[in-house]
Amino acid sequence: MSRRSPNWPRRRQCPARCMAAPAWTLRVADPAFKPAIATGLTAFILGLCFLVYNPGGAANTLREEAFDFIESVIPPKRLPDGVVVVDIDRPSLAAKGAWPWRRGGGLADLVTKLQDAQAQVIGVDILLDGPDRRSPGPMLRVYAKSTGRTELATVADSLPDENKQLAEAIARSDVVLGLLPDEAGKDALPFPPPIIPAPQQDLSQKAAGVVAPSTALVDGAVAIGALSLAPVTGTKVRHVPVFVRGGSEIYAGFAMEVFRSAQHASAFLLDPDGTAASVGDTHIPLREGAAVRLHLTAPSNWRARTVSAADVLDDKVPAERFAGRVVLIGASAPEAGALLPTAAGPLTPTVQVQAEAIEGLRSGDIPQRIQNPRLIEPLAASAIGLVALAAALWLGPLAASSVLAVLMLGWIGFSAGLFAGTRLLIDPAGPLIPAIAAANSALVVMFARTRKLRGAIERKFGRYLSPEIVRRLTAAPEELKIEGELREVSALFSDIEGFTTMSENAEPRTLVGALDAYFDGVCAIVIRHGGMVDKIVGDAVHGLFNAPLTVEGHAKAALECAIEIGRFTTEFRQREDARRLGFGRTRIGLDTGPVIVGDVGGLGHLDYTAHGDAVNSAARLEALNKQFGTTVCLGARAAAAIGEPERLRPLGNVVLRGRTAQTAVFSPWPDDATPERRQAYMAAFDRMASEPAEARGLFQALASTWPDDPAVAYWVKILA
Repeated sequence: MSRRSPNWPRRRQCPARCMAAPAWTLRVADPAFKPAIATGLTAFILGLCFLVYNPGGAANTLREEAFDFIESVIPPKRLPDGVVVVDIDRPSLAAKGAWPWRRGGGLADLVTKLQDAQAQVIGVDILLDGPDRRSPGPMLRVYAKSTGRTELATVADSLPDENKQLAEAIARSDVVLGLLPDEAGKDALPFPPPIIPAPQQDLSQKAAGVVAPSTALVDGAVAIGALSLAPVTGTKVRHVPVFVRGGSEIYAGFAMEVFRSAQHASAFLLDPDGTAASVGDTHIPLREGAAVRLHLTAPSNWRARTVSAADVLDDKVPAERFAGRVVLIGASAPEAGALLPTAAGPLTPTVQVQAEAIEGLRSGDIPQRIQNPRLIEPLAASAIGLVALAAALWLGPLAASSVLAVLMLGWIGFSAGLFAGTRLLIDPAGPLIPAIAAANSALVVMFARTRKLRGAIERKFGRYLSPEIVRRLTAAPEELKIEGELREVSALFSDIEGFTTMSENAEPRTLVGALDAYFDGVCAIVIRHGGMVDKIVGDAVHGLFNAPLTVEGHAKAALECAIEIGRFTTEFRQREDARRLGFGRTRIGLDTGPVIVGDVGGLGHLDYTAHGDAVNSAARLEALNKQFGTTVCLGARAAAAIGEPERLRPLGNVVLRGRTAQTAVFSPWPDDATPERRQAYMAAFDRMASEPAEARGLFQALASTWPDDPAVAYWVKILA
């Protein structure tokens, strides 16, 4: 390679260094790995705090909606001969009068007909508070008082007392009435609640007093329970109370009292530890503020147990439908104001909610939370989140997403399976929040970093590597070992013959323009054959094959590249500007062997390059072309790696500069090497060592028919 001319001030380098570590198989020690770890851990901790501290009730809302979904896909258990609902619906109001109904002609008749049908227990899901104001007698008294017509009061006294009629109907049956806890309520009840002993835990529903039916009605009832259905969490009714506090007394919920009456149990018996109440053989868990969770059937199933109150009053429903059954009287008509949001829908009649609660008590289908959810669920969230974060950090995005999906489906499946088998509820959604947040945050950071890395690779390697190699690098940056590795490569060195003299005599702008075109052509050929342009120094192009990525058949690719460069430069020299400059021919050296490749340099100037014997040999083999007159000269290791001896002709054994041992060198057969010329050359070459005189004659004879071949001319001169 010729010396660099003072007139040629530029030095081109391929900035083939990757400044970031692999995208998806990062190591913890890698500084570029730290943002992904920090972001993932931060998101994990924030997700865990969301689960534990429940900001704005968001975690509770998410959990309850997830429970609703689990309960909807796993149908509840139900026993035969269940609850019958007598529904005061809109057709009933249209047929029997507007709401509220009279206590005599409406409700009393309903209770009487159900008692005649031998209903086991009748629950009235209607608050019958205060005196009767809708029957004719009370209404006439109000009118008499407002008009001053006292004679009408006497007439009112002679009219039937419908409140008394209802009280008598209740007394003849097993009827459960309802009350409501109320801060302003001052009603008193004639008998204490049947709870032994009184529960000591905090109750979800409590008030300073109660609003209750009149004493006449209560005296005939077998029990009275709290009708209140308030959301324990969120805005939907998902629980019914087991016990509520009204003033200084504790009352059982309406559904509980109906169920107790149906079981003929005299009282609720609390377990010694206060965690459950017993009604006959049924244990009712006292968790979540002494309220039991509902497991609702689909509203479409409610039609089978529901009959219209108008049909009952008109004797259109056979008595057998009610015999021995628990019957609830309630209203679905909007005028009654007894519609509440539940998991089944935004306007669920309270009587259907009470019916669902009683059905759950009958079958023992009572969902309840696991023990210590505040400990178990955060621990599960931590385990799932850390596994998901590790997958995001060490696996590719598709694999990490698959792991996250498996974790999510596995946890949801576990939650559903636990509920299906034991009716225990463990949060299926909340513990996944840290995992989703951590994994996706880490993936986003690494995706952004990968985009940046790919851009850097494309900018740095795009001009010096083939598009296929660049695509492989951007797809798998971890294959690039910038810290250094031992790798077998085929090194290519090219040099322009007579460059120093040409550069000293040329006009700089003309020389630069010609060299730009020359280097563009040579570099394009290197890249096209899968090589990397390592450096352009002065007039020399340094190429590497099989670095930074593996190239199958790299020695053969390097040879093909060298041959094409030779043809290109021969044509290039015929250009007008090249002929004016006296552009010399290009000499190329090739060798193959193990070298160290990686970033090398200092003071912030690093260069991805190769160091090793094969690189040095390629440079010295390039210089041998001057001796043999050839264009391409390659060493024995490259020839062996190519594995196609018929493509190469031997040039002899030489001692390369700086070496002490001889090495065999080769050159590709030129295009005009016919089979006869190849055979004649090999015959002469094989006799040089044993019969030099005969070899000289053979080479001289070959030179007469092949006068333009530089290798033949060289041996004729050497053997003369």
